[in-house]
Amino acid sequence: MSIIFRKNGETAILQLYRENGYNALDYETFMQLHDSLLRIKESDSYKTVIITGSGLIAFTAGADLKERINMDPQEVQDYLEKARQTYREIESLRQPVISAVNGLCIGGGLEMSLACDLRIAASHSLFSLPEVKIGIIPGVGGTQRLLRAVGDLHAKELIFTGRKIAAERALSIGLITEVVEGRSVLERAIEIAEEINMNAPLSVKESKAAINFGRSVTLEEGLLYEAEAYERVLNTEDRNEALAAFKEKRKPVFKGR
Repeated sequence: MSIIFRKNGETAILQLYRENGYNALDYETFMQLHDSLLRIKESDSYKTVIITGSGLIAFTAGADLKERINMDPQEVQDYLEKARQTYREIESLRQPVISAVNGLCIGGGLEMSLACDLRIAASHSLFSLPEVKIGIIPGVGGTQRLLRAVGDLHAKELIFTGRKIAAERALSIGLITEVVEGRSVLERAIEIAEEINMNAPLSVKESKAAINFGRSVTLEEGLLYEAEAYERVLNTEDRNEALAAFKEKRKPVFKGR
């Protein structure tokens, strides 16, 4: 098994698991991860998703080179397309996805984390896109998603040099949102997920959709989408529940409708 899927309240936790501790990404891992994402997409049980690695060594050290070295050209293309499809599935989930980085986050592992909405990391984590060191480029979204996360100067620096950076540096350039010291990064991710889960789920989903849409359009187009999204949530049951709860001085109970 390459993916451990478990439910924690209203949060789906997907844990990468490979026995050597580096959680390298082979084709089977992408198959299982893709299937897990489809389970989440087809269910109404989850308000948030966490993706993390098993153990303390790595979130994932990237592609399983032992597998890749034995692939013929067509198999390599199939592998890359499955990876790209899987990362698009992560990015397009309606629920917020939190990447809980528990160590090495290298190559395809960083590209996976970049497809998530929020990224937090244990203090010993290291980040890198080292593809230029082996004669290729980040090819599963790394050049585009890193650019959007940290801007072109930092993206060029990291990709051109292929160097590893520590969690504190990753935080300073906006690659991650939080460094977790002296405790489980998964525990902290669960806390953040539960904070999100308390809010109106339709509002959270529409907010994510509006932000994602706005990254690739003009300001005017983004503002129009935002206005339409606002109208979609304005007369929902959850909106009426929030107003009633405010009036009655209690916490709202949201039902996602």
